[in-house]
Amino acid sequence: MSAAPSIAASEVPGVHLHLKSLLARYPALTEDADDACWEMLNQAKLVSFDAHTVLFHEAMECHHLMLIVKGKVRVYKNSPEGREVTLYRVEPGQLCVHNLNNLVNGLSYPIMAQTETEMQGLIISRQIFQKALDESATFRNYVLRTLTERLSHMVDLVSGFAFDRLDLRIACWLNHQFEQACGKPITITHSELAQELGTTREMVSRILKDFEHKRCIQLARGKIHLQCKHTLKLVSQGQSKGKSS
Repeated sequence: MSAAPSIAASEVPGVHLHLKSLLARYPALTEDADDACWEMLNQAKLVSFDAHTVLFHEAMECHHLMLIVKGKVRVYKNSPEGREVTLYRVEPGQLCVHNLNNLVNGLSYPIMAQTETEMQGLIISRQIFQKALDESATFRNYVLRTLTERLSHMVDLVSGFAFDRLDLRIACWLNHQFEQACGKPITITHSELAQELGTTREMVSRILKDFEHKRCIQLARGKIHLQCKHTLKLVSQGQSKGKSS
């Protein structure tokens, strides 16, 4: 991700003193890193960003590789009508595929990215990144693996838009969120869920009301409570036709 001069970033001194601890979430990058890779990493600068900072926008040129060490970034696409859809999130241990595409191929960003929380990241200049890509076999393999993994994710995302009904996509999203939250309520508004999935608030509200009627979930202001995990799973598989018993 690009930490452009126009973005309000604060540089944190003394990065090299605890570089390995900062990169603890990147074992695939560091465990077998060769000398050329470590030469690149040792030139990284640690910067911090406030929550809700736009890190890059459409048509922006990338100047740095970003390795997130704290926080989370949402990558999304805007439509001409003003709607949004979340493409993926980047957390510590992950790389942004659009960041890599820009650095490797010179492709400008076709998307937006914004910090969801306070964030810290190690930034590496394009020149240093390109040098490591040429000289470090371990870093080059790491970049290729990351591009391949993210490509698979994007294929799944596009397939969902093309072939899956919206109610199934919402049910699958809820299933995943409840699993991560161990069944605890999800804090999200209908508008925010619409942004996640690239649809309208009205469509989301209608489908959630139907799920509530099926007794999968219970709706509250700004929250969604899990009522029946089994029924929600059936709904996500397109198998539920009525209320749970």
